[in-house]
Amino acid sequence: MRVSLLALAATAIACASAAPVEKRATDNNVVVGYWVPWGDVPVASLDMTKYTHINYGFGVTVKTNPNPTDITFDRYYDGNNIRALVARGNQYGVPILMTIGGWTGSQTFSTISADASLRKTFINNAMVFVRNNTLPDYATTPDGWNMDGIDIDWEYPGRAGAICNVYTPQDAGNYLTLLKELRAQMDLEFPNQHKFLTAAVRVQPFDGTDGKPMADVSAYAQYFDWISIMAYDIMGSWSSTTGPNAPFKNGPAPAADQFSVVQAIDSWTAAKFPVNKLVVGTAFYGRSVITTVDMDAQNPITMYVNKTNVTPKGGPADRNDPNFYCNEGAVYSGMWKWKEIRGAILTSSPTTPAAGWNRYWDDATQTPWLFRSSDKTFISYDDVQSMTIKVNYAKQKGVKGVMLWDMSYDYNGELITVLQNIHCTSNCPVVTLPTTTAAPSGATTLPPTKTATSAASATTTPAGTGPCVGVAAWDSSAVYASPGSKVTYNGHLYTNQWWTQNEIPGSQAYGAWKDGGAC
Repeated sequence: MRVSLLALAATAIACASAAPVEKRATDNNVVVGYWVPWGDVPVASLDMTKYTHINYGFGVTVKTNPNPTDITFDRYYDGNNIRALVARGNQYGVPILMTIGGWTGSQTFSTISADASLRKTFINNAMVFVRNNTLPDYATTPDGWNMDGIDIDWEYPGRAGAICNVYTPQDAGNYLTLLKELRAQMDLEFPNQHKFLTAAVRVQPFDGTDGKPMADVSAYAQYFDWISIMAYDIMGSWSSTTGPNAPFKNGPAPAADQFSVVQAIDSWTAAKFPVNKLVVGTAFYGRSVITTVDMDAQNPITMYVNKTNVTPKGGPADRNDPNFYCNEGAVYSGMWKWKEIRGAILTSSPTTPAAGWNRYWDDATQTPWLFRSSDKTFISYDDVQSMTIKVNYAKQKGVKGVMLWDMSYDYNGELITVLQNIHCTSNCPVVTLPTTTAAPSGATTLPPTKTATSAASATTTPAGTGPCVGVAAWDSSAVYASPGSKVTYNGHLYTNQWWTQNEIPGSQAYGAWKDGGAC
């Protein structure tokens, strides 16, 4: 954790024109990664070919600063990493953006945005990140960090986030004014070099003065290059029951919180935000809780059960140190990074758990989960299978791209490789997975959650004539790993668009199976 604080100088310098930084990708889709210095992944080891943009986390606003407009970061700890990341980004044509805010770093956004004088000072402070440095790197206060844009992570306008944050009902309107003025200053100082302005947002539009998500947020779109929807941390230790950390679709009410990737895209587009400026955020981690029941002994199996109020230690890196900027107590997060899950639980394959653990698949939310009966530990997470579903859906909806938190959590590039499919338009890479019926060392890998739909069986046999000739009936126990596999079901021909198992053809509007018409 950062311990040396420095408020950035508010040095107004007009920037000399420079050639624009080009994106690495040849299409318009983005793959945005968050990189943090405490992730222990050196800049020099990053595979820059996997990303179109990288956000550096974080510069923070905190109430303990002399001025609410100060942006706190460490010019040595952060500064050296920023220089290295910018240099490497320039080498590969990957723009580097500075993220300001975060869960505990959004403390004074409300105060800043409500006052014209404070907005002006804050914008000048923020512009230091994107200005070209004219001083030696070892200067006490560099007048620029040569970054390519600013990412605002205000958690959240108009509603409570961390306990230290200020918020008011007027936040959304003031935020719009702040964005307008920040965009204008960027364009004024860099008329020939576009600087990116993006934001991380929650799964619903900004709250209005009535405390409810706004019905029309179209005015914000003109200032943003895109916004990244944080479609994760939906359910966890703060929830009343167990449930999915990052569901693709909503689970059943009232057990499940009614938020998901599908819901988030629908909510933002219904509020008139353009779909081609939406980026789907993904989590390279899971959340754990302790249940009050043995989930393996349920009949039928469900991922929603009562839990204790104690958040367990998650993976090896989980710590319960009080946050330096906002002390919310000495508690664990329960977080398991994907690389920790692969290193300790799914050791032999992405779907095969070690002894003592069982892996389940929830059909409703299209997410996997793990359970260990010996200590009643439940983990909801994303894997290759669930991530593939999200990326394919994102392509279908025509969103701008995908985002991930964070770049240090992956295991041998497994999940970032899946996100690359956002660029694919034809002959896309096939993600193959082993079946979930075998388990090592005496462990039992149980079938997917038994629901009314998943328990159904096929009733169709191949037709004798027409396009279904020779095509086998859908098998609820089969794994259809390769896109393009054909089956028949209820007199129709279906073709899968991605990996699937136990999904009834035609049962889901945005499912894996595409209806090819009657046989």
